[in-house]
Amino acid sequence: MNSHYSTIKVYPISWDKQIKTNLKKIWEIRYVFYCPEYPLGHTIRLKGMNRCKTLEEKQELTRYLIALEEENLRRGYNPITESYDEMEDAVSEDTPFIMALNFAFEKTKLVPSTIKAIKDTLKIVTEASLKIGISNKPIGEIRKKDIRIVLDFLLSKGYSNDRYNKVKTYLGILFNYFVDLDIFEHNFLHFIKKRPHTPKIRTIFREDDLEKFEELKSINYKLWRILTMYYASQTRITEFRDIKISDIHFEKQYFKIFEKKGKRYHEVLKPINVNVSHLWKELLEEAEKDDKYLFCNDLVPGDEACTEWSLSNKYRRWVKGKLGIKADMYSLRHTFANYITKEYGIPEAQKALGHTTQTTTMVYAVDYKEDLLEKQRNLKIGLRK
Repeated sequence: MNSHYSTIKVYPISWDKQIKTNLKKIWEIRYVFYCPEYPLGHTIRLKGMNRCKTLEEKQELTRYLIALEEENLRRGYNPITESYDEMEDAVSEDTPFIMALNFAFEKTKLVPSTIKAIKDTLKIVTEASLKIGISNKPIGEIRKKDIRIVLDFLLSKGYSNDRYNKVKTYLGILFNYFVDLDIFEHNFLHFIKKRPHTPKIRTIFREDDLEKFEELKSINYKLWRILTMYYASQTRITEFRDIKISDIHFEKQYFKIFEKKGKRYHEVLKPINVNVSHLWKELLEEAEKDDKYLFCNDLVPGDEACTEWSLSNKYRRWVKGKLGIKADMYSLRHTFANYITKEYGIPEAQKALGHTTQTTTMVYAVDYKEDLLEKQRNLKIGLRK
């Protein structure tokens, strides 16, 4: 098989925004498919979402169609012949660059958060490789300079230094697979220097946001409940959504999660905060005998864990749309980190958040430095007792 595809796009480009006039427009999912019969590419168009009656339904179906198309393409689907091409069972030195990357992605064991990040990386690298002209270059002929040209191309298109570094890192994970196959003697991506990191100022919930957030309790209680519990959970949202009822020890006021970061995947105990323990008890009392997870897509106990898309869609609709809060869902974790650092200091916050270094914790301590200066200004000092 010798095929690949461009980034999948949706028109109108504002399709995922809350713009009511978009409902009346004709939507189209579009990408370019490249194969031996169409070396210059053949444009593929999907319009199945246009039968929806509401904007939310149209957006929901669009996301589903994109995810389905990406999964099919990854499995070797040819949208021109409407059939699955026979996949190679191994990568050789002659396998085209982009095809080899996708194969390495399929064969490398990764946690869900890293899978999504590498999928995004593959889209970016595919687009850059098509522009540069190395997408079909045999993987065995790829050199450090080729990857550097791809990375420099991203910078020329306005991508940040942080994105540059992430693409380099995730490509490095895939290239480890080629090293294992003896296609390369060593992973030369390790020798490409990172770009200077520009720390982001993390967004947190301020007083006016917190006041608006309390309104959620009366208009969507179940969403308010899970977000309030998540805020006090000291976990990442991906871990919190997947909590199993069997991993909750309410009488001892703790629960277990499987921390997922990069290739690390291990069990960690987290406390049930006393201020939200009544919400945990409430959910456990709602659970039926056969329920496996604390949260399903309806934000109540169920057989399957709540998906990322389901929860983020609810957050966009109710928190951002109805309440007008600009901060995203992950800002709740940042807000918690900011509060802990102010009240208890960096070391305690580092332990609570599970960070390996204080440098990482400092990124989330939005008000810490300013608060520390204020404390230092009020130190009681004197030359005499």
